[in-house]
Order: sequence, then structure tokens, then C-alpha cells
Amino acid sequence: MPRVERTQDVIEIHWENALVYGVGGVLFLGLFGFLLYYGTEGSFIALTWLMLVFGLACLGYGTRRAIEVRKVTSVAYTCPYCESIVELTEVAQSDFSCSECARVIPVEDGEVMPVHLVRCGYCHELNFYSDKTEFLVCENCSHEIPISSDSHGHKSVPKFYAVVEDDALYELVLVESGTKTEDLIACLQRMLALNRSQVKQMLDQLPVTLLTGISRRKADMLLAQLTIHEGGAEARPLV
Repeated sequence: MPRVERTQDVIEIHWENALVYGVGGVLFLGLFGFLLYYGTEGSFIALTWLMLVFGLACLGYGTRRAIEVRKVTSVAYTCPYCESIVELTEVAQSDFSCSECARVIPVEDGEVMPVHLVRCGYCHELNFYSDKTEFLVCENCSHEIPISSDSHGHKSVPKFYAVVEDDALYELVLVESGTKTEDLIACLQRMLALNRSQVKQMLDQLPVTLLTGISRRKADMLLAQLTIHEGGAEARPLV
């Protein structure tokens, strides 16, 4: 699918060509006048008229490119990230980047798709994603933020990464060990300061409470670490 050009880029190209050929045409006509005045004999006659042809051709082409500026069409889109206006020459059929924030603007059926905010479980930096996002990497710490899909194939809002203000206390419960058992064991050893045997014993007794009385922010961070190693965990509020 061909890339739709920005209106400003096309206008700048037209004016650049108009200026280059316009100046070139003036120079050729200047040489024509010089040769016409000083060199009207011999081989200079052919060169004189050649300068005239080149000059008129360049001026004509430069004028045409300047006129083309008025014919450039414009379709305005609002960037969902920084809200700046991006003007394209036609309706966008594919994603394009914002000229201000350089983020890729998701497009579907010629319309800009809505974007959502999600908080990184590691550094708590806010990140954007849309329904077209297949995977999300934090712009601040470069950790992957898991985004799950429902049965219909649409991306769902990551439950434990959503931006919330919560002062309640939680308990972290491990409910599934996944397939990366060794990686999960190493992660739990670091997280809980336990030896390998103690962690393996915990995995044999699922579901098991890992921590209790922790804040939502800490629960989010630990959930992110467990999710990377395919550990299924839940943050349950303490009643």
C-alpha cells in the first residue's frame, strides 16, 4: 500500500523545485543577454539561442511547479498522542507518523483509532497503545508490558497495568506456574528471598499466597515480573 505524503512535504518539494528552476532560468536568460550583446558571430550564435531555450524552459517549469502548490489537497488528522494537527494529501489508508511527537498514529478505514494509557509495571511510566498494538515496550525502561487478547481477537485493557489510584492493601497470590518453571523459580527466589527447595514446595501447593499487606503499586510491579516468566498471579484486595 503506497504511503500517503504529508501536505507540507509536498508543498516544500514544489517550492524547492520552483526556486531551483526559476533561479536557473534567470541565469540562463542572463547568459543569453550577455552572449547576445558580446558574441553575435560564429559559434556563439547557436550557444546564445540555446541559452534562451534553456532559460525559458526552466522558467516555465519553475512556474508550473509554483502553480502546483495551489492544487495540493489536504486532509487534516489530529494526533491522539500530542493533539497536534497532521495534514496529508489524501485520506490515510495505513498508519503514519506524527511530525511533532514522531509516534505512529494508528489508522483504520481512514479514521484515527483511539489510543489508551497503560502504566508500566516496572518504572510506572505511562505508555500508549491501541487495538492494533501486538506488543508494547515501555518507552522509559524498555521492559515489555503484557497485553492480552480476548476470544474475539481484540486487545483488552491490561487489568493490572491500568492507571488507577488505589490506597488499599493487597495480597499477591500465585495461581499458575506456566511452562517456564526454572525461570519462575529463579524469579521467586529473588522476590521472596527463599531457597530453591522452598520455592519448589510452594509451586506444588498452588494456589499459594506469596505476599500480603502490600500496596497496589508494588503488587503491579511484582505481577509484571511474574507475567514475563508465565507465572499466573492475582492481586487480591484485603478485606
